[in-house]
Amino acid sequence: MKKSLFTLALALLLIAVSATAKKVKLTIDGTLSPTQRTLYLIVNEDTANAQRIAITDAKFSVNLKVDANDIIRLHDWKEWPERSVFVLLPDSRHITINWRTGTIEGSPKSLRMQQAIREAREDDPSGFHIDVFSDDKEAWEQARIQGESIRAQMLAQQKQTIMRLIKDNNNNIGAWLAYCYAPIFEGGLPQMTNGTTPKWLSHPIFKAHK
Repeated sequence: MKKSLFTLALALLLIAVSATAKKVKLTIDGTLSPTQRTLYLIVNEDTANAQRIAITDAKFSVNLKVDANDIIRLHDWKEWPERSVFVLLPDSRHITINWRTGTIEGSPKSLRMQQAIREAREDDPSGFHIDVFSDDKEAWEQARIQGESIRAQMLAQQKQTIMRLIKDNNNNIGAWLAYCYAPIFEGGLPQMTNGTTPKWLSHPIFKAHK
């Protein structure tokens, strides 16, 4: 009986230690654009509890405690997560960003996240258009048809890139990309998972937004 109680106590202790180990105390600081007046810190896209960060002379610093698997977004808007440049992963105790240069220091995983985000955006067709310097209606129509064709090709390429990145990053990077880009897939997340249950699908970012 005593042995069973000891085993149970040890198991509970290991669970408690494991849970504690997942927490990370983190300092994030950096330099912003001189004109920037607003900065939000959002964890796992919980925008209802977004923290507005104080800015002094284009500088900021914030201390927080997060889970090691959390995704932290720094942005001047609560909306449009897919437009964010600084999406951070807490793999260290101190991360420094620079809004002017777009750099991240002290976090290799955040750099990998940033690289994946840039790759995912490369073929984004939303900003593509063809300029027509003519009053000819036929020229405008041809440009419209050509533009639609090119945008469709860009979208198809973007989807392929995103799926490759998610496959290569079956973790919180994959979770972030899937969260941001599911709307561009006709079938949403089910199409992206294709009947499988990837590791990233269990990320809290999805549980909070079902």
